[in-house]
Amino acid sequence: MMAHSDPRIALIAAAAPLARERRLATLTTDEICQRAGVGAGVFASIFGDLTGYLVAVQQVFMDRLRDRIVAVTAGVPPGMRRIQLATESYLSGCLDERPLRGWLLEARMRPPVLTGLRRQNRTYYMILGAELERLGWTDGAAAARLYLAMINAASIVEHRSGVQPTLRAALWHFLEHGA
Repeated sequence: MMAHSDPRIALIAAAAPLARERRLATLTTDEICQRAGVGAGVFASIFGDLTGYLVAVQQVFMDRLRDRIVAVTAGVPPGMRRIQLATESYLSGCLDERPLRGWLLEARMRPPVLTGLRRQNRTYYMILGAELERLGWTDGAAAARLYLAMINAASIVEHRSGVQPTLRAALWHFLEHGA
C-alpha cells in the first residue's frame, strides 16, 4: 500500500508495480485502490473507470518520455544528432518501463486511450516535421509520419526482444538517405 497525500498521484504510481505483477486483462480497480491505499469511491471520482485511469497513466507515461527527450536533447542544435538522441531516448524509455508499456499497448484498443495517443503523435509530427525540413526534406510532415510509424514499430519489436541495433541502424539510414 502506498502512502501519498494526493490520491491521484498514489493511484497513478500504483500502475508501474502492478504492471510488473499482472497483465492488464486481469487487473481490477479494487487492486489499484488497495495498492494505492485509496478507496474505490475516490478512484471513481477521479478517473470514472479503468479506461479513464489508463488514459491518465498513459498521459503520465508520455509526459515522462517527453521530459526525458527534452533533457537529453537540451542544447543540441537542430539536426540529425538531435533526432537520433530523441529516438534513442524514446526507445530506451519504453524499454525501461517495459511492463507498463505492455499495459499501454493493450490499452490502445480502448478508444479514449487511442485518442490520447493520436493527440500526442500529432504534436510529435509537427515538431519532427519541422526538424526534418531543416535537414532538407521536401515534405517534412509526411516524412515525420513515416519516421514515427517506424519508431513505433521498432519499439514494439524491442518490447518483445530487447534492443535491436539493426532496427535502430535502419532508422538512421532512413534519416540520412531519405531526403
